This record gives sequence, structure tokens and C-alpha cells, in this order.
Amino acid sequence: MEKQKRRQAPHIFVIIFTITIIVAALTYIIPAGEFDRVQVGKYKEVVAGSYHRVEQNGQTPWDIIKAVVTGFQQGSKLIFMVMFCGAAVHMLEKSGTIERGFKSLVGKVQGKEWIAILAVMFAMSMGGATGVFGNPTVAIIPIGIMLSRSMGYDDTLGFAMIFFGAFSGFNVGWANVVTVGLAQSIAGIPLLSGFGVRVIFHIVNFILSFGFVMLYAKKINKDPTKSLNYEPGMKPEEYMGLPVNVDEEQSNLTTGNIISLAIMVIGFTTLIFCSIKYGWALEDYSAIFLAMAILIGLVNGFGVNGTAKEFAIGCQKMVAAAFIVGIARSISIVMTDGRIIDTIVNALVIPIDKFGPVVGANLMLLANIIINFFISSGSGQATTVMPIMTPISQLTGISRQVAVQAFQFGDGFTNCMIPTVGSLMGGLGMAKIAYNKYLKWFMPLLIVQLLLSFVAITILQIVQWGPM
Repeated sequence: MEKQKRRQAPHIFVIIFTITIIVAALTYIIPAGEFDRVQVGKYKEVVAGSYHRVEQNGQTPWDIIKAVVTGFQQGSKLIFMVMFCGAAVHMLEKSGTIERGFKSLVGKVQGKEWIAILAVMFAMSMGGATGVFGNPTVAIIPIGIMLSRSMGYDDTLGFAMIFFGAFSGFNVGWANVVTVGLAQSIAGIPLLSGFGVRVIFHIVNFILSFGFVMLYAKKINKDPTKSLNYEPGMKPEEYMGLPVNVDEEQSNLTTGNIISLAIMVIGFTTLIFCSIKYGWALEDYSAIFLAMAILIGLVNGFGVNGTAKEFAIGCQKMVAAAFIVGIARSISIVMTDGRIIDTIVNALVIPIDKFGPVVGANLMLLANIIINFFISSGSGQATTVMPIMTPISQLTGISRQVAVQAFQFGDGFTNCMIPTVGSLMGGLGMAKIAYNKYLKWFMPLLIVQLLLSFVAITILQIVQWGPM
């Protein structure tokens, strides 16, 4: 019976494809419509009040299949980044650098593992708040998983340290130019204004996220069967790491290990600095990981052929996670090709101008939360909704800074649950976490975050929060 139950759990590919089929069916039910758009700089902005009906374009089974292929094409940059990062991490693992490095770290925090969890989550959170980590977060999850297992925990904790760490900052980022910065420029208010208030949001969100992760760590430490990686009949060693027994010889780094660590530090430092300074994109991240993988292989004596062989093995380990990224994109492709996204957006924003500014601001937040399920890209959502929200805010007395914050809250928190977010689905694939289990576990944190966001929006609108 236990084996039969385990077989009944749907594969993540099945879940995503089923959602795509449901969305395709909606293209025959929801009226097709579009907004007019104009090119402004690098982005196309929606013309407020321009929504109009267009010819229905119901998606056929063949369109669904093609959407999956198109999803791989559109997601190719992220897919290759995931695979190249896997190759670089595999090189570190094969060289013994990760094992020895983690044994050294674990030896220093034994009995106080929360220090390591705090340090990792804080570093990721700062990267998220500055807009460096969004989709690229998935590239670092394998390292978090290895660290978690070295401390005797499961893959889920490793995923949580990295993902929730990064998104605790990214979702309320005070220096995220591709979300809040873009929204502010469209709304016509100073870029990255409201800095102090958003820093407070970041601190609160980080505390919530860290506390949530620590509660999980304590729960599985007390009862390993509470792990999200546990399936009936599994032995603890099948899904939980074993705390390493650290001796001085095992934790001493070799010359090759030290050089490998230096390559990793230089690589990630370059990635973060150039992302902020020069706006590096996913293809640049992939190039960094490719260079890291090659250099680590060579300095550890793998040779040219050995490095090529291990590179292929590292990429192979990440194929399933990379494929999730491509398949998940088929959902938004079907909605776009079916011409129902703009109809959904228009239906959500119409009621906002019928209420007072406080209620209207909360409705803006609610609308953005719902829209994010259909347009998970932060920049895509900003360019779609802000040209509409801005004139509505002006007509109804809603502060434009509050309108931007309603967008940011609405775009941010649900990123950690919707299946069209590549970094989430890819990370769950890496950590071997069933999506339904993840949702059940994560929902309490999301509910608290959303409730606090509605409270914050209400207060900010009452005090008429403006550009600062």
C-alpha cells in the first residue's frame, strides 16, 4: 500500500502541464481583449483606457504542445544558467572543496547551526533586496542543499535557506530597479524614493522568513518524518543528511580547494558587482559559471578531457530542474497567445476607481496579487499595470507611491507559490519537493505576509505616503 501511495503522487511535469491545459480551456471561455501599447525606452507601456475586444483565439491541443516548446526557447537563458551552475557546483563537489569547506564551517557552528542558517539567509536577502537575486537564485540552491545535509538536515532546508533568504529581500526590495524602480519611473516619481520605509519592510520580512525556516529546522530535527522530503517507508538516511564528524585532517583545505574557493568567491563577487554596475543578464551569469567550472576542473588536476567529462555530468544532474523552468513558461504563453491576459487585467482594475482612496489602494493590492498569477515577471507586470494604476491613483486620490507599493507587494509575495516562477519550480525540482506539499507548508507564511501588506497599504494611504 505504501508503495502504491508513493506512485500516485503526480510528477511536477504533470502538475504544470495540467495547469496549462486548464488555462487553454479558459481561452474559449474568457473574452479575448487587448490594450494598445506604445514603446517607451526599452519597454512597451499599456495605454490607459485603450482596452478593446479582439477576435477569440482559443488554444488547441497542438497550440499547447507548441507552447511547451516555445517555453523552452523563451526560457533558454535561464535553463542554460541552471545547467552551467550545476556543472560548476559539481566541479566543487568532485574536487572535495565543498565537503572539506562545509566540514570546516559545520565544525565551527556545531550545536549552533542557526548561526550558519542566519548568515546564509542574510547574505541572500541583501542580494535579493538589491535586485541581484531573482531568477538567478536557483543557481545557488544546490550549494544550500549541500550545506543543509552537512549539518544533518534535509534538502528542503537547503532550498529554504537560499530561496526564502533571497525572496525575503527581493519581494520588498528597496533597490530593485527592475521592479520598484521601473514602476516608479512609469508612475513619474523619483527612482528608488521611499527607501527608508521599504528598508523597514525588508527587516520585517526577513525576520518572518528566518523564523519560518528555523521553525522547520527544529521540527525535522525533532521528528525527521515531518520533512517535506519524507515519503512513507523511507529511512532517515534516504532523505536526511548525516551530521559530519569533523576531524582536523578532513577539514583542512588543500591548495586546489583554496584556489577553487577563490574562483567561486571571485565569480560570485563579479556576478553581483556587474549586475548592479552594468546590468548583467542571465547569459552573463551562464558565462561566469562556465568559466568557473572550467577553471576549477583544471586547477584540481582533472585535465582537459576529465574537465569536459565532469562538466557534462554536472549539467546532467540539473536537467530535470532546468526542464521545469521551460515547461512552466507554457502557462503564460498559452494565456498570451489566447489573448486573455489583458482581459483579466482590465476586469481587475475596473472596480478600483469606484471606491474611496483607502479601499481603492487595498483593491489595487488585491488586483496586483491576482495579476501576478498570470504575469509573474516583475518588469512585465510593472509595464502592464502601472500605466493603468497611475491615472487611476490620480483620479481617486491614491498616492502614486502607495500605488507603486501595492504593485510591489502584489508582485512580490506570491512569487513564492505560483508555478510560473522559474526559480521556485526549478528549486523545488532540485530539492525534490512535491509542489502540493510545499504549498501546504508555505501557505501560513504567505497569509501572514499578505495580511501585513494590507495593513501597511492602509496605513500608508491614510498618511498619504508620497515620494521621499
